[in-house]
Amino acid sequence: MLLDIKSFDADVYHALTGGDLAPTLEFARRLDRLSTRMWIRYVLVPGWTDDLKAVDGLARFVAGLHGVEPADVLPFHKLGAPKYRQLGIPFPLRDTPVPDPALKSGERKVFRQRGASAY
Repeated sequence: MLLDIKSFDADVYHALTGGDLAPTLEFARRLDRLSTRMWIRYVLVPGWTDDLKAVDGLARFVAGLHGVEPADVLPFHKLGAPKYRQLGIPFPLRDTPVPDPALKSGERKVFRQRGASAY
């Protein structure tokens, strides 16, 4: 099961998705109880999901799950921007920079320090 967790900060998660974080975490726990293998995906968006406290919380959460493949820490990109233009919708992250590679490396290190492997 591929599980994309947008943020471990409930306020940021709500701002990004319009939904609540709790059901996503409960779903991960349920998959864990069912011994379902999971691949956790986390997108690193500068100014949104790069807060080390939230990343540390997510890494601790992931480390507590048993069936998780290495977490995939992905750098934010703007490849979807043309789709927004075609639909006539403003791209909300237009002015957001792509993350520095060192930032991704640091986030992955946090996962490893908490006992969760990460790509």
